[in-house]
Amino acid sequence: MSVRHAPGPFWSRFSNPIVDRHIQMPVSSQCREVTVIVLLSVVTCTTLRGQEPAQSRPAALRQELPPPDDPKEIVRRGLDADQQNFQLARDYTYEERVELKALDKKGAPKHHEIYTNDVTILYDEPYSRRIRKDDKPLTESAEKKEQEKMDKFVAKYKNESEGDREKRLAKKEKERQEERAFAGDVMNAYDFRLVGAESVDGRDAFVIEANPRKDFHPTQPHADILPKLRGKIWIDKKDYGWVKMEVETLDTISWGLFVLRIHKGTQMTFEQVRVNDEIWLPRRISVNASARFALFMNGRFDWESSFSNYKKFTTGVRILPGVKEVQTNK
Repeated sequence: MSVRHAPGPFWSRFSNPIVDRHIQMPVSSQCREVTVIVLLSVVTCTTLRGQEPAQSRPAALRQELPPPDDPKEIVRRGLDADQQNFQLARDYTYEERVELKALDKKGAPKHHEIYTNDVTILYDEPYSRRIRKDDKPLTESAEKKEQEKMDKFVAKYKNESEGDREKRLAKKEKERQEERAFAGDVMNAYDFRLVGAESVDGRDAFVIEANPRKDFHPTQPHADILPKLRGKIWIDKKDYGWVKMEVETLDTISWGLFVLRIHKGTQMTFEQVRVNDEIWLPRRISVNASARFALFMNGRFDWESSFSNYKKFTTGVRILPGVKEVQTNK
């Protein structure tokens, strides 16, 4: 059996394991997560992942360039550097701890759950296996269900023909090309302003504000939501890694007539950490959202996802010499 036990890059996998898993869950469970899944899929995945590879500008040359004064160029270099992360991240596995809270009108939790997943790549596809619930090991019956799900997943791809595999990967590449086109709209949708510099975890970072442009005209599907978002970005001065990003909704964002409505004032934070002095990987994502999903739920939700236990693997599932487990939770 040919199984690659290594994760893909975070941005290509953030939505997939969660969305795929919860498609099978009751509607009430989907409601609790749909807000952040959709928004972060659009904003984080597309912005950070959707840039064309910088084949014309080698990594060594990029490091020799002087620090730019143009904030838009800083953002471009950040997207450029992310392509290196995209390749390196495929050699890392990790754990993701997700905490969900549904809040009442006074802001008090009315539902609270915590679960932890082990995230890997199997047959070139992201796979997320639940390993803890409420910070406790799974029960015997829950563990059995997780094993059954993995067995089904492996069985689906184990005997896949080469032709079917090529079609599957071609479809994924087409989706990436579409996301890259969306990234062009992201760059054109905002006025980027360099507002200063800060030290984050001992590393100097540019601080850039992104405010919607009034003259922006979207060219890609769903890019019309961009004027309804504003953000602040922290980009590492040394290698242009994305250290942190904060996003706020300025107006209500809707998908479909009754499917999803995310209200003004939703707040999102995305943080990364430097791992093994070679790559930026996610540390924490938090969302405070007010949303309505279909006709079933309307309220506020707190969602936080933290990432830890990064381990570097080769295709043969082997920890490289001298590479230690990296704890990223604060």
